[in-house]
Amino acid sequence: MKRLGKILFIFFFLVFFPIQSLHAEEISQFTSDIQIQQNGKIDVTETIVYDFGSVERHGIYRKIPFIKTNEKKEKFVLAFSNISVTDENNSLYKYTQSKDEERITLKIGDANTTIQGSHIYIIKYTVSGALTYFSDHDELYWNGTGTEWEVPILSANIKVSFPLEILETSLQRACFTGVYGSTEKNCEISYDKSSLLTSTQSSFSPGEGLTAVVGFPKNIVAVLEPKKINTFWRDLWSSIASIVFTVGTIIWYLLLPIWIVVQWFRRGRDPKSPIGSAHVWFSPPKTKNGRILTPAEVGTVVDEQVDMRDITGTIIHLAQRGFFKIIETKKNEFSFRKATPKPKEKMQSFEARLYSGIFKSKSEVSIKGTNFASVVEETKKAIYEAVMDEKYFVDNPDKVRTKYSILGVVALFTMNIPLTLAAFIFGRAMPRKTLEGVEVVNIGNALKGFLVSQDRQFAFQAKSQMLFEKLLPYAIIYGVEKIWAERFKDMHITSPDWYEGQNQGVFNTLIFTNSLRSSMQSFTTAATPKSSSSGFSSGFSGGGGFSGGGGGGGGGGSW
Repeated sequence: MKRLGKILFIFFFLVFFPIQSLHAEEISQFTSDIQIQQNGKIDVTETIVYDFGSVERHGIYRKIPFIKTNEKKEKFVLAFSNISVTDENNSLYKYTQSKDEERITLKIGDANTTIQGSHIYIIKYTVSGALTYFSDHDELYWNGTGTEWEVPILSANIKVSFPLEILETSLQRACFTGVYGSTEKNCEISYDKSSLLTSTQSSFSPGEGLTAVVGFPKNIVAVLEPKKINTFWRDLWSSIASIVFTVGTIIWYLLLPIWIVVQWFRRGRDPKSPIGSAHVWFSPPKTKNGRILTPAEVGTVVDEQVDMRDITGTIIHLAQRGFFKIIETKKNEFSFRKATPKPKEKMQSFEARLYSGIFKSKSEVSIKGTNFASVVEETKKAIYEAVMDEKYFVDNPDKVRTKYSILGVVALFTMNIPLTLAAFIFGRAMPRKTLEGVEVVNIGNALKGFLVSQDRQFAFQAKSQMLFEKLLPYAIIYGVEKIWAERFKDMHITSPDWYEGQNQGVFNTLIFTNSLRSSMQSFTTAATPKSSSSGFSSGFSGGGGFSGGGGGGGGGGSW
Protein backbone atom coordinates (compact mmCIF):
# COMPACT_ATOMS: atom_id res chain seq x y z
CA MET A 1 0.00 0.00 0.00
CA LYS A 2 2.85 2.40 0.78
CA ARG A 3 4.35 1.75 -2.70
CA LEU A 4 0.98 2.36 -4.37
CA GLY A 5 0.60 5.57 -2.39
CA LYS A 6 3.99 6.82 -3.60
CA ILE A 7 3.08 6.10 -7.23
CA LEU A 8 -0.24 7.95 -6.91
CA PHE A 9 1.51 10.89 -5.21
CA ILE A 10 4.06 11.17 -8.04
CA PHE A 11 1.30 10.86 -10.67
CA PHE A 12 -0.87 13.68 -9.20
CA PHE A 13 2.21 15.86 -8.62
CA LEU A 14 3.23 15.60 -12.30
CA VAL A 15 -0.33 16.33 -13.47
CA PHE A 16 -0.99 19.38 -11.33
CA PHE A 17 2.60 20.63 -10.96
CA PRO A 18 4.35 19.75 -14.24
CA ILE A 19 8.11 20.15 -14.36
CA GLN A 20 9.06 23.27 -16.28
CA SER A 21 10.97 22.49 -19.45
CA LEU A 22 14.68 23.24 -19.35
CA HIS A 23 14.35 24.42 -22.95
CA ALA A 24 11.88 27.21 -22.22
CA GLU A 25 13.96 29.78 -24.10
CA GLU A 26 12.68 31.01 -27.44
CA ILE A 27 12.96 33.81 -29.99
CA SER A 28 9.63 35.60 -30.07
CA GLN A 29 10.46 37.62 -33.19
CA PHE A 30 13.39 37.66 -35.61
CA THR A 31 13.48 40.50 -38.16
CA SER A 32 16.26 40.92 -40.72
CA ASP A 33 16.17 44.34 -42.42
CA ILE A 34 18.50 44.50 -45.45
CA GLN A 35 19.33 47.75 -47.24
CA ILE A 36 20.93 47.20 -50.66
CA GLN A 37 23.30 50.10 -51.43
CA GLN A 38 24.26 51.44 -54.87
CA ASN A 39 27.92 50.68 -54.12
CA GLY A 40 27.10 46.95 -54.05
CA LYS A 41 27.25 46.57 -50.26
CA ILE A 42 24.33 45.64 -48.02
CA ASP A 43 23.50 47.04 -44.57
CA VAL A 44 21.89 44.42 -42.34
CA THR A 45 19.89 45.11 -39.17
CA GLU A 46 18.84 42.05 -37.18
CA THR A 47 16.24 42.65 -34.48
CA ILE A 48 16.06 39.61 -32.18
CA VAL A 49 13.45 39.47 -29.42
CA TYR A 50 14.91 36.74 -27.19
CA ASP A 51 12.84 35.34 -24.31
CA PHE A 52 14.97 33.62 -21.64
CA GLY A 53 11.87 32.63 -19.66
CA SER A 54 12.71 31.94 -16.04
CA VAL A 55 16.18 30.63 -16.87
CA GLU A 56 19.03 32.87 -15.71
CA ARG A 57 21.52 33.67 -18.45
CA HIS A 58 24.12 36.33 -19.21
CA GLY A 59 22.97 36.99 -22.78
CA ILE A 60 23.07 35.48 -26.24
CA TYR A 61 25.65 34.63 -28.84
CA ARG A 62 25.19 35.09 -32.61
CA LYS A 63 27.21 33.16 -35.18
CA ILE A 64 27.29 34.62 -38.71
CA PRO A 65 29.09 32.87 -41.61
CA PHE A 66 31.41 35.00 -43.73
CA ILE A 67 32.16 32.22 -46.27
CA LYS A 68 30.06 31.45 -49.37
CA THR A 69 30.62 28.25 -51.34
CA ASN A 70 29.64 27.91 -55.00
CA GLU A 71 28.67 24.79 -56.98
CA LYS A 72 32.32 24.00 -57.70
CA LYS A 73 33.04 23.96 -53.93
CA GLU A 74 35.10 27.12 -54.35
CA LYS A 75 35.00 29.37 -51.29
CA PHE A 76 34.57 33.15 -51.24
CA VAL A 77 34.99 35.61 -48.37
CA LEU A 78 32.35 38.19 -47.47
CA ALA A 79 33.81 41.29 -45.81
CA PHE A 80 31.98 42.41 -42.63
CA SER A 81 32.31 45.90 -41.16
CA ASN A 82 30.50 48.45 -38.94
CA ILE A 83 29.34 45.81 -36.45
CA SER A 84 27.31 47.10 -33.49
CA VAL A 85 24.91 45.67 -30.90
CA THR A 86 22.29 47.78 -29.10
CA ASP A 87 18.96 47.39 -27.34
CA GLU A 88 15.65 48.95 -28.40
CA ASN A 89 16.68 52.25 -26.76
CA ASN A 90 19.89 52.37 -28.79
CA SER A 91 21.96 51.64 -25.67
CA LEU A 92 25.11 49.65 -26.38
CA TYR A 93 25.41 46.08 -25.19
CA LYS A 94 28.68 44.64 -24.02
CA TYR A 95 29.93 42.03 -26.44
CA THR A 96 33.07 40.27 -27.57
CA GLN A 97 33.86 39.31 -31.15
CA SER A 98 35.77 36.21 -32.21
CA LYS A 99 36.40 34.52 -35.51
CA ASP A 100 37.14 31.01 -36.72
CA GLU A 101 37.73 29.75 -40.26
CA GLU A 102 34.16 30.36 -41.42
CA ARG A 103 32.15 32.31 -38.81
CA ILE A 104 32.12 35.50 -36.83
CA THR A 105 30.80 34.95 -33.28
CA LEU A 106 29.32 37.80 -31.25
CA LYS A 107 29.07 36.94 -27.55
CA ILE A 108 26.62 39.50 -26.19
CA GLY A 109 26.08 40.22 -22.48
CA ASP A 110 27.88 40.73 -19.16
CA ALA A 111 29.58 37.81 -17.47
CA ASN A 112 28.96 39.44 -14.09
CA THR A 113 25.21 39.90 -14.66
CA THR A 114 22.40 37.41 -15.18
CA ILE A 115 19.07 38.19 -16.84
CA GLN A 116 15.65 36.61 -17.32
CA GLY A 117 12.57 37.26 -19.40
CA SER A 118 12.39 39.00 -22.77
CA HIS A 119 15.22 41.18 -24.13
CA ILE A 120 15.72 42.86 -27.51
CA TYR A 121 19.05 42.65 -29.36
CA ILE A 122 19.63 44.83 -32.44
CA ILE A 123 22.68 43.66 -34.38
CA LYS A 124 23.89 45.83 -37.28
CA TYR A 125 26.62 45.15 -39.80
CA THR A 126 27.66 45.93 -43.40
CA VAL A 127 28.58 43.20 -45.88
CA SER A 128 30.67 43.46 -49.07
CA GLY A 129 30.32 40.69 -51.67
CA ALA A 130 26.85 39.56 -50.64
CA LEU A 131 25.28 40.18 -54.06
CA THR A 132 25.63 37.81 -57.00
CA TYR A 133 25.79 39.04 -60.59
CA PHE A 134 24.28 37.00 -63.41
CA SER A 135 24.09 37.54 -67.16
CA ASP A 136 20.48 38.78 -67.03
CA HIS A 137 19.96 40.04 -63.46
CA ASP A 138 21.62 40.80 -60.14
CA GLU A 139 20.57 38.91 -57.04
CA LEU A 140 20.49 38.88 -53.26
CA TYR A 141 20.23 35.32 -51.93
CA TRP A 142 20.26 35.71 -48.15
CA ASN A 143 19.64 33.34 -45.26
CA GLY A 144 18.02 35.84 -42.92
CA THR A 145 17.61 33.96 -39.65
CA GLY A 146 20.14 31.19 -40.05
CA THR A 147 19.43 27.48 -39.58
CA GLU A 148 21.68 26.88 -36.56
CA TRP A 149 19.69 28.34 -33.67
CA GLU A 150 19.37 26.13 -30.58
CA VAL A 151 15.96 27.57 -29.68
CA PRO A 152 12.66 27.83 -31.60
CA ILE A 153 11.75 30.98 -33.55
CA LEU A 154 8.07 31.85 -33.23
CA SER A 155 7.94 34.49 -35.96
CA ALA A 156 10.39 35.73 -38.59
CA ASN A 157 10.51 38.09 -41.53
CA ILE A 158 13.04 39.53 -43.95
CA LYS A 159 12.73 43.02 -45.40
CA VAL A 160 14.82 43.96 -48.46
CA SER A 161 15.02 47.60 -49.56
CA PHE A 162 16.51 48.88 -52.82
CA PRO A 163 18.41 52.13 -53.44
CA LEU A 164 15.65 53.28 -55.79
CA GLU A 165 12.11 52.33 -56.76
CA ILE A 166 11.86 49.27 -59.02
CA LEU A 167 8.85 48.12 -61.00
CA GLU A 168 7.37 45.00 -59.44
CA THR A 169 7.18 43.32 -62.85
CA SER A 170 10.97 43.49 -63.20
CA LEU A 171 11.58 41.66 -59.91
CA GLN A 172 12.12 37.94 -59.34
CA ARG A 173 11.44 36.69 -55.84
CA ALA A 174 11.30 33.49 -53.81
CA CYS A 175 11.53 32.38 -50.19
CA PHE A 176 12.34 29.08 -48.51
CA THR A 177 11.74 27.69 -45.04
CA GLY A 178 12.86 24.74 -42.95
CA VAL A 179 16.16 23.01 -42.29
CA TYR A 180 19.24 23.63 -44.43
CA GLY A 181 18.56 22.33 -47.96
CA SER A 182 14.77 22.36 -47.62
CA THR A 183 12.77 23.57 -50.63
CA GLU A 184 9.62 24.25 -48.62
CA LYS A 185 8.02 27.63 -49.20
CA ASN A 186 5.89 28.10 -46.09
CA CYS A 187 6.23 31.88 -46.43
CA GLU A 188 4.69 34.90 -48.14
CA ILE A 189 6.27 37.74 -50.15
CA SER A 190 4.88 41.23 -50.61
CA TYR A 191 6.31 44.30 -52.36
CA ASP A 192 5.68 47.98 -51.76
CA LYS A 193 7.49 50.51 -53.97
CA SER A 194 11.19 50.02 -53.10
CA SER A 195 10.87 47.36 -50.37
CA LEU A 196 10.16 43.64 -50.41
CA LEU A 197 8.91 41.82 -47.30
CA THR A 198 9.11 38.07 -46.68
CA SER A 199 7.19 36.67 -43.69
CA THR A 200 6.60 33.17 -42.36
CA GLN A 201 3.31 31.41 -41.81
CA SER A 202 4.46 29.25 -38.90
CA SER A 203 7.14 29.04 -36.23
CA PHE A 204 10.52 27.38 -36.65
CA SER A 205 11.93 24.54 -34.61
CA PRO A 206 15.63 24.62 -33.64
CA GLY A 207 17.70 24.12 -36.79
CA GLU A 208 15.12 25.72 -39.10
CA GLY A 209 15.14 29.17 -40.71
CA LEU A 210 13.95 31.60 -43.37
CA THR A 211 15.76 32.44 -46.63
CA ALA A 212 14.84 35.11 -49.19
CA VAL A 213 15.92 35.41 -52.84
CA VAL A 214 15.31 38.58 -54.84
CA GLY A 215 16.47 39.21 -58.40
CA PHE A 216 16.46 42.74 -59.80
CA PRO A 217 17.55 44.44 -63.05
CA LYS A 218 21.21 44.98 -63.77
CA ASN A 219 23.00 48.35 -63.57
CA ILE A 220 21.13 49.42 -60.42
CA VAL A 221 24.03 48.59 -58.09
CA ALA A 222 27.78 48.42 -58.56
CA VAL A 223 29.53 45.08 -59.12
CA LEU A 224 31.23 44.08 -55.86
CA GLU A 225 32.19 40.42 -56.01
CA PRO A 226 33.39 38.46 -52.95
CA LYS A 227 37.07 37.60 -52.75
CA LYS A 228 37.96 34.03 -53.65
CA ILE A 229 39.97 32.06 -51.09
CA ASN A 230 43.17 30.75 -52.62
CA THR A 231 44.35 27.66 -50.77
CA PHE A 232 46.97 26.87 -53.39
CA TRP A 233 49.93 27.29 -51.05
CA ARG A 234 48.43 25.39 -48.14
CA ASP A 235 48.96 21.84 -49.25
CA LEU A 236 51.91 19.70 -50.14
CA TRP A 237 51.15 19.39 -53.84
CA SER A 238 51.10 23.16 -54.27
CA SER A 239 54.54 23.35 -52.70
CA ILE A 240 55.80 20.79 -55.19
CA ALA A 241 54.12 22.75 -57.99
CA SER A 242 55.86 25.94 -56.87
CA ILE A 243 59.25 24.20 -57.16
CA VAL A 244 58.39 22.91 -60.63
CA PHE A 245 57.19 26.38 -61.57
CA THR A 246 60.47 27.94 -60.45
CA VAL A 247 62.50 25.43 -62.46
CA GLY A 248 60.33 26.01 -65.55
CA THR A 249 60.30 29.82 -65.43
CA ILE A 250 62.53 30.22 -68.48
CA ILE A 251 60.42 27.81 -70.52
CA TRP A 252 57.19 29.42 -69.34
CA TYR A 253 58.10 33.04 -69.99
CA LEU A 254 60.39 32.78 -73.02
CA LEU A 255 60.30 29.53 -74.96
CA LEU A 256 56.60 28.64 -74.80
CA PRO A 257 55.31 31.90 -76.41
CA ILE A 258 57.81 31.48 -79.25
CA TRP A 259 56.84 27.81 -79.64
CA ILE A 260 53.12 28.71 -80.07
CA VAL A 261 53.87 31.24 -82.82
CA VAL A 262 56.13 28.75 -84.60
CA GLN A 263 53.44 26.05 -84.31
CA TRP A 264 50.87 28.35 -85.87
CA PHE A 265 53.11 29.00 -88.89
CA ARG A 266 53.83 25.28 -89.21
CA ARG A 267 50.44 23.70 -88.41
CA GLY A 268 47.82 26.37 -87.72
CA ARG A 269 47.19 27.77 -91.19
CA ASP A 270 44.68 26.21 -93.55
CA PRO A 271 45.95 24.62 -96.77
CA LYS A 272 45.35 26.45 -100.03
CA SER A 273 42.72 25.05 -102.33
CA PRO A 274 43.96 24.15 -105.82
CA ILE A 275 40.54 25.13 -107.28
CA GLY A 276 40.30 28.56 -105.66
CA SER A 277 37.10 30.35 -104.66
CA ALA A 278 34.11 31.59 -106.64
CA HIS A 279 32.46 35.00 -106.23
CA VAL A 280 28.93 33.63 -105.89
CA TRP A 281 27.35 30.20 -105.54
CA PHE A 282 23.67 29.33 -105.69
CA SER A 283 23.50 26.25 -103.42
CA PRO A 284 25.05 24.98 -100.15
CA PRO A 285 28.21 22.83 -100.09
CA LYS A 286 27.93 19.04 -100.27
CA THR A 287 29.81 16.12 -98.76
CA LYS A 288 31.85 13.69 -100.85
CA ASN A 289 28.79 11.43 -100.92
CA GLY A 290 26.62 14.20 -102.35
CA ARG A 291 24.68 15.03 -99.15
CA ILE A 292 23.87 18.72 -98.80
CA LEU A 293 25.51 20.05 -95.65
CA THR A 294 23.15 21.41 -93.03
CA PRO A 295 23.29 25.10 -92.04
CA ALA A 296 24.97 24.21 -88.74
CA GLU A 297 27.73 22.22 -90.48
CA VAL A 298 28.39 25.01 -92.99
CA GLY A 299 28.43 27.69 -90.28
CA THR A 300 30.78 25.66 -88.09
CA VAL A 301 33.28 24.95 -90.84
CA VAL A 302 33.25 28.55 -92.12
CA ASP A 303 33.94 30.30 -88.80
CA GLU A 304 35.35 27.26 -86.95
CA GLN A 305 32.89 27.46 -84.07
CA VAL A 306 29.31 26.55 -83.19
CA ASP A 307 27.27 29.55 -82.08
CA MET A 308 23.57 30.27 -81.51
CA ARG A 309 23.10 31.29 -85.16
CA ASP A 310 24.02 27.72 -86.12
CA ILE A 311 21.52 26.35 -83.61
CA THR A 312 18.71 28.65 -84.78
CA GLY A 313 19.52 27.80 -88.41
CA THR A 314 19.18 24.13 -87.47
CA ILE A 315 15.77 24.75 -85.88
CA ILE A 316 14.49 26.53 -89.00
CA HIS A 317 15.92 23.77 -91.20
CA LEU A 318 14.19 21.05 -89.17
CA ALA A 319 10.89 22.96 -89.30
CA GLN A 320 11.19 23.37 -93.08
CA ARG A 321 11.65 19.63 -93.45
CA GLY A 322 8.42 19.01 -91.56
CA PHE A 323 9.65 17.74 -88.19
CA PHE A 324 7.77 20.46 -86.27
CA LYS A 325 6.05 23.81 -86.62
CA ILE A 326 6.93 27.14 -85.05
CA ILE A 327 3.75 28.65 -83.56
CA GLU A 328 3.32 32.23 -82.40
CA THR A 329 0.74 31.59 -79.67
CA LYS A 330 0.40 35.28 -78.91
CA LYS A 331 2.50 38.36 -79.58
CA ASN A 332 6.17 37.61 -78.87
CA GLU A 333 5.39 34.20 -77.33
CA PHE A 334 6.19 31.06 -79.31
CA SER A 335 6.05 27.30 -79.11
CA PHE A 336 7.24 24.26 -81.07
CA ARG A 337 4.66 21.67 -82.15
CA LYS A 338 5.58 18.25 -83.53
CA ALA A 339 4.55 17.51 -87.12
CA THR A 340 4.85 14.69 -89.65
CA PRO A 341 8.13 15.07 -91.57
CA LYS A 342 8.30 15.02 -95.31
CA PRO A 343 8.92 11.61 -96.97
CA LYS A 344 12.49 10.29 -96.81
CA GLU A 345 13.58 13.11 -94.52
CA LYS A 346 16.20 11.97 -92.03
CA MET A 347 17.93 13.83 -89.25
CA GLN A 348 21.64 14.00 -88.65
CA SER A 349 22.75 12.80 -85.21
CA PHE A 350 23.10 16.31 -83.79
CA GLU A 351 19.70 17.29 -85.21
CA ALA A 352 18.13 14.26 -83.54
CA ARG A 353 19.81 15.25 -80.27
CA LEU A 354 18.38 18.77 -80.47
CA TYR A 355 14.94 17.52 -81.50
CA SER A 356 14.65 14.96 -78.69
CA GLY A 357 16.02 17.43 -76.15
CA ILE A 358 13.45 20.07 -77.08
CA PHE A 359 10.39 17.82 -77.04
CA LYS A 360 11.40 14.94 -74.75
CA SER A 361 8.02 13.19 -74.31
CA LYS A 362 5.86 16.19 -75.24
CA SER A 363 4.20 16.98 -78.56
CA GLU A 364 4.24 20.76 -78.03
CA VAL A 365 6.69 22.87 -76.03
CA SER A 366 6.35 26.53 -75.09
CA ILE A 367 9.64 28.43 -75.41
CA LYS A 368 8.81 30.76 -72.55
CA GLY A 369 9.53 29.15 -69.21
CA THR A 370 11.52 26.23 -70.68
CA ASN A 371 15.26 25.92 -70.13
CA PHE A 372 17.04 24.69 -73.27
CA ALA A 373 20.59 25.45 -72.06
CA SER A 374 21.71 21.86 -71.47
CA VAL A 375 20.36 20.43 -74.73
CA VAL A 376 21.92 23.30 -76.71
CA GLU A 377 25.32 22.64 -75.14
CA GLU A 378 25.03 18.94 -75.93
CA THR A 379 23.98 19.76 -79.51
CA LYS A 380 26.98 22.04 -79.95
CA LYS A 381 29.31 19.21 -78.95
CA ALA A 382 27.51 16.87 -81.37
CA ILE A 383 27.95 19.38 -84.24
CA TYR A 384 31.70 19.52 -83.60
CA GLU A 385 31.74 15.70 -83.71
CA ALA A 386 29.78 15.76 -86.98
CA VAL A 387 32.25 18.02 -88.82
CA MET A 388 35.11 15.94 -87.41
CA ASP A 389 33.44 12.77 -88.77
CA GLU A 390 33.37 14.41 -92.21
CA LYS A 391 37.11 15.14 -91.75
CA TYR A 392 36.82 18.90 -92.24
CA PHE A 393 39.31 19.62 -89.41
CA VAL A 394 42.57 18.06 -88.33
CA ASP A 395 41.58 18.39 -84.64
CA ASN A 396 38.37 19.38 -82.90
CA PRO A 397 38.43 23.21 -83.12
CA ASP A 398 36.52 23.66 -79.87
CA LYS A 399 39.01 21.56 -77.91
CA VAL A 400 41.94 23.35 -79.53
CA ARG A 401 40.58 26.80 -78.64
CA THR A 402 39.69 25.69 -75.10
CA LYS A 403 43.20 24.38 -74.54
CA TYR A 404 44.83 27.65 -75.60
CA SER A 405 42.23 29.76 -73.79
CA ILE A 406 43.00 28.00 -70.52
CA LEU A 407 46.70 28.46 -71.20
CA GLY A 408 46.12 32.16 -71.89
CA VAL A 409 44.17 32.66 -68.65
CA VAL A 410 46.87 30.91 -66.62
CA ALA A 411 49.52 33.00 -68.36
CA LEU A 412 47.63 36.22 -67.58
CA PHE A 413 47.28 35.16 -63.93
CA THR A 414 51.08 34.75 -63.76
CA MET A 415 51.62 38.09 -65.57
CA ASN A 416 53.20 36.31 -68.52
CA ILE A 417 52.07 38.84 -71.13
CA PRO A 418 53.99 37.34 -74.11
CA LEU A 419 52.42 33.91 -73.50
CA THR A 420 48.97 35.47 -72.98
CA LEU A 421 49.14 37.26 -76.33
CA ALA A 422 50.52 34.19 -78.10
CA ALA A 423 47.80 31.94 -76.66
CA PHE A 424 44.87 34.24 -77.46
CA ILE A 425 46.09 35.52 -80.86
CA PHE A 426 47.90 32.53 -82.36
CA GLY A 427 46.67 29.68 -80.15
CA ARG A 428 42.95 30.37 -80.62
CA ALA A 429 43.61 30.64 -84.37
CA MET A 430 45.29 27.21 -84.32
CA PRO A 431 42.30 25.10 -85.53
CA ARG A 432 43.33 23.83 -88.95
CA LYS A 433 40.98 22.70 -91.70
CA THR A 434 41.66 19.88 -94.08
CA LEU A 435 41.58 20.39 -97.84
CA GLU A 436 37.93 19.20 -97.81
CA GLY A 437 37.15 21.77 -95.14
CA VAL A 438 38.72 24.55 -97.20
CA GLU A 439 36.51 23.60 -100.15
CA VAL A 440 33.42 23.89 -97.91
CA VAL A 441 34.56 27.36 -96.82
CA ASN A 442 35.10 28.47 -100.42
CA ILE A 443 31.61 27.35 -101.48
CA GLY A 444 30.09 28.64 -98.24
CA ASN A 445 31.57 32.10 -98.69
CA ALA A 446 30.44 32.11 -102.33
CA LEU A 447 26.93 31.23 -101.14
CA LYS A 448 27.04 34.18 -98.75
CA GLY A 449 28.08 36.35 -101.67
CA PHE A 450 24.90 35.33 -103.47
CA LEU A 451 22.73 35.87 -100.38
CA VAL A 452 23.89 39.46 -99.90
CA SER A 453 24.15 40.35 -103.59
CA GLN A 454 21.61 42.83 -104.98
CA ASP A 455 22.80 42.54 -108.60
CA ARG A 456 20.05 42.30 -111.20
CA GLN A 457 21.71 39.34 -112.87
CA PHE A 458 20.58 37.21 -109.93
CA ALA A 459 17.00 38.48 -109.84
CA PHE A 460 15.70 35.53 -111.85
CA GLN A 461 16.97 33.22 -109.12
CA ALA A 462 14.91 35.05 -106.49
CA LYS A 463 11.46 34.44 -108.02
CA SER A 464 11.06 31.06 -106.45
CA GLN A 465 9.28 30.38 -103.17
CA MET A 466 11.43 27.30 -102.86
CA LEU A 467 14.66 29.28 -103.15
CA PHE A 468 13.61 31.76 -100.45
CA GLU A 469 12.86 29.01 -97.95
CA LYS A 470 15.73 26.74 -98.99
CA LEU A 471 18.45 29.32 -98.35
CA LEU A 472 16.82 31.12 -95.40
CA PRO A 473 18.55 28.92 -92.74
CA TYR A 474 21.89 29.56 -94.42
CA ALA A 475 21.21 33.30 -94.42
CA ILE A 476 20.57 32.98 -90.67
CA ILE A 477 23.93 31.34 -89.93
CA TYR A 478 25.65 34.22 -91.74
CA GLY A 479 23.48 36.83 -90.01
CA VAL A 480 22.20 38.19 -93.35
CA GLU A 481 18.58 36.98 -93.19
CA LYS A 482 17.29 40.57 -93.30
CA ILE A 483 19.21 41.27 -96.51
CA TRP A 484 17.96 37.99 -97.99
CA ALA A 485 14.34 38.83 -97.10
CA GLU A 486 14.73 42.31 -98.58
CA ARG A 487 15.16 40.78 -102.04
CA PHE A 488 11.76 39.11 -101.83
CA LYS A 489 9.67 41.83 -100.19
CA ASP A 490 7.91 42.88 -103.44
CA MET A 491 7.49 39.36 -104.83
CA HIS A 492 4.57 37.02 -104.48
CA ILE A 493 5.74 34.70 -101.71
CA THR A 494 3.22 32.81 -99.60
CA SER A 495 3.46 32.06 -95.89
CA PRO A 496 5.45 28.86 -95.19
CA ASP A 497 3.45 25.90 -93.90
CA TRP A 498 5.93 25.36 -91.03
CA TYR A 499 5.28 28.72 -89.37
CA GLU A 500 2.06 30.07 -87.87
CA GLY A 501 2.20 33.72 -86.86
CA GLN A 502 -0.21 36.28 -85.47
CA ASN A 503 -0.02 38.51 -88.54
CA GLN A 504 -3.01 37.62 -90.76
CA GLY A 505 -2.42 40.31 -93.41
CA VAL A 506 -0.70 40.02 -96.77
CA PHE A 507 2.46 37.97 -96.39
CA ASN A 508 5.65 39.99 -96.53
CA THR A 509 9.09 38.40 -96.29
CA LEU A 510 10.53 41.22 -94.16
CA ILE A 511 7.71 41.05 -91.61
CA PHE A 512 7.95 37.27 -91.59
CA THR A 513 11.71 37.36 -91.02
CA ASN A 514 11.35 39.83 -88.17
CA SER A 515 8.78 37.57 -86.50
CA LEU A 516 11.05 34.60 -87.03
CA ARG A 517 13.95 36.51 -85.45
CA SER A 518 11.76 37.27 -82.44
CA SER A 519 10.93 33.59 -81.99
CA MET A 520 14.58 32.60 -82.26
CA GLN A 521 15.58 35.39 -79.85
CA SER A 522 13.14 33.87 -77.37
CA PHE A 523 14.80 30.49 -77.89
CA THR A 524 18.26 32.03 -77.46
CA THR A 525 17.18 33.55 -74.15
CA ALA A 526 15.80 30.19 -73.00
CA ALA A 527 19.05 28.49 -74.06
CA THR A 528 21.39 30.91 -72.29
CA PRO A 529 22.74 29.51 -69.01
CA LYS A 530 22.18 31.92 -66.13
CA SER A 531 25.37 31.76 -64.15
CA SER A 532 27.30 34.37 -62.25
CA SER A 533 30.89 35.31 -62.96
CA SER A 534 31.91 33.79 -59.61
CA GLY A 535 30.19 30.45 -60.27
CA PHE A 536 27.17 30.75 -57.97
CA SER A 537 23.75 29.37 -58.87
CA SER A 538 20.74 31.63 -58.89
CA GLY A 539 18.12 31.08 -56.20
CA PHE A 540 15.61 30.91 -59.07
CA SER A 541 17.38 28.18 -61.08
CA GLY A 542 16.15 24.59 -61.14
CA GLY A 543 17.18 22.97 -57.86
CA GLY A 544 19.18 26.08 -56.92
CA GLY A 545 16.94 27.54 -54.22
CA PHE A 546 16.53 26.15 -50.73
CA SER A 547 16.34 27.18 -47.12
CA GLY A 548 19.71 28.22 -45.73
CA GLY A 549 21.20 28.83 -49.17
CA GLY A 550 23.11 31.88 -50.37
CA GLY A 551 24.82 34.24 -47.93
CA GLY A 552 24.00 35.01 -44.33
CA GLY A 553 22.69 32.30 -42.04
CA GLY A 554 24.40 30.88 -38.97
CA GLY A 555 22.58 30.72 -35.65
CA GLY A 556 23.11 31.15 -31.92
CA GLY A 557 21.81 30.56 -28.44
CA SER A 558 22.29 31.78 -24.88
CA TRP A 559 25.17 31.65 -22.44
